[in-house]
Amino acid sequence: MPRDLDALLSACSDRLPQLQTQRLMLYAGANLPSARAMAAYNPALSAYPAMGPTGHKEQPDTDLVSELESFTTQAAMTLFNAAWAEVRLASCTLANLAIFHAYCQPGDTVLAPAAEHGGHLSQRRGGTPQLAGLVVEDLPYDRHNCTLDTARAAEMIMRVRPKLVVLGRSIMIKADDIAAVVEAARAVGAKTLFDASHVLGLIAGGMYPNPFDAGVDLISSSTYKTLPGRPQGLVLGRNPDDASALRNLLDTRLLANYDAGRLPSLAVTLTEAQASGREYVARIVSNSAALHRSLLDIGWPVIGANDGEVHTHQLLLPLSLDADQRAVMHALQAQGILIGTCVDPSRAGHQALRLGTQFITRQGMDVQDMTEVARLLGDVLRVGVCGRLLARPVADTAQIAGRIQQILSKKKPLGSG
Repeated sequence: MPRDLDALLSACSDRLPQLQTQRLMLYAGANLPSARAMAAYNPALSAYPAMGPTGHKEQPDTDLVSELESFTTQAAMTLFNAAWAEVRLASCTLANLAIFHAYCQPGDTVLAPAAEHGGHLSQRRGGTPQLAGLVVEDLPYDRHNCTLDTARAAEMIMRVRPKLVVLGRSIMIKADDIAAVVEAARAVGAKTLFDASHVLGLIAGGMYPNPFDAGVDLISSSTYKTLPGRPQGLVLGRNPDDASALRNLLDTRLLANYDAGRLPSLAVTLTEAQASGREYVARIVSNSAALHRSLLDIGWPVIGANDGEVHTHQLLLPLSLDADQRAVMHALQAQGILIGTCVDPSRAGHQALRLGTQFITRQGMDVQDMTEVARLLGDVLRVGVCGRLLARPVADTAQIAGRIQQILSKKKPLGSG
């Protein structure tokens, strides 16, 4: 039987302390906003609608919402060197859907990452583009390097002549080389969209190349992975002339009311990233590199950036073919270690654990802590078939929990003053 409402509310109130002190959060798609950003969420701004363009709302007493839209838009433009920004959408999936409708017509061809290479449902064949009536073909991928196959992708663009090319994936362990792809797209009149959901904070902090520098037309993103904000969507544009197509779509056909109470929190997150984001993301990358080395030292297979390449927040641990990926995930959860699963883009039909360092970095962990993180993982996983990983039965879960609490108790979260 489900718990009653009071029990559910109590469980909700316990969740933040648990994440801060009792869980080793290595899930690559989560982060912890600052206390100021969390406190800035304003339910009063959500109490009634604020429909229409900034400065021209249909409802009374919405001047503050328009002012917040203007401030937050300018903060996003400044942080990412964009010519325009759209800050009202609830998620990146909805942002991508809006982009498909604004810049494409039903029947148009789109090139995008395949699911087996880490393409997200909002990008890939059979996913969100299909809602807009688009025909999606898979971009070529280099399994050996776990990156976009730039040369083959550029050739494909010249041959297929798509309307839109979607770059970026949910599995990004290093930066793709996209310049030749963007050049080919421009040559055939196609727009380029980079979904930066996983690396937006790294872009803000200068540790991942800004796609605008390669000539990308549009960036879409969520705001809660390497950018440590509350969940919502963001669209950024390089060319001012592209803004009207999206805004007209939102204001006349796709977006009526939205939760304006999110805006103050996003404004705080963006201004904090401008002020101190470089230190934070540099530590993310350093922690990823240190964790990579520590995992290799205990003899584990790890998929990450190579020597001389810059890491992102992500590392992959390939799973054995006989491993039940959800069973492994839940076995880790039982030990207080939160890690998600994904396809293994290096080998067709294989699965992996996808680790992220952005949350533990936010909690104050540094490179010296990565050896203990690797040891903890070594105590709850074991090498299985073909040198890949399985869950290890652990009798003393309290001992694992105690080690997690011990390491977290010594840390001061970044940005806590």
